[in-house]
Amino acid sequence: MPFDQPWDAGSTAIAGTVLYIDDSAINTLLVERILSSRPAVVFDSAPDGRSGLDRATRLNPDLVLLDLTLPDISGEQVLTRLRADPATRAIPVIVVSGETDPSVHQRLRDQGVEHHLTKPYEINDLLRLVDASLEAGRQP
Repeated sequence: MPFDQPWDAGSTAIAGTVLYIDDSAINTLLVERILSSRPAVVFDSAPDGRSGLDRATRLNPDLVLLDLTLPDISGEQVLTRLRADPATRAIPVIVVSGETDPSVHQRLRDQGVEHHLTKPYEINDLLRLVDASLEAGRQP
């Protein structure tokens, strides 16, 4: 059976650039496929924290989706560095991780993360958060 889009096609008017930082090729392919339901969303990815930071600086994405478990530096370190750099400080970040520890979630909120999506997640939940973040970024 082909990988059709059984989820909410939602708003095709949503636009922006999304950078997904995750070392799992399968997760990256899945998120890319999910976001393909948003034709005006440009998708890019990075397989580790350092290349994710480099891409965030070069691309200036409208949204970063960030896993916390990366092969080189932790997602929390990536977030700290994004927030420390004036060029990337304002980029919204949604953490997409298997992390369930409330103290970690609190540290992330303290660094400005508004949303944490726990793996495995519902596809419509991811789309809803991406749509809301990109839409909020377009508000004057």
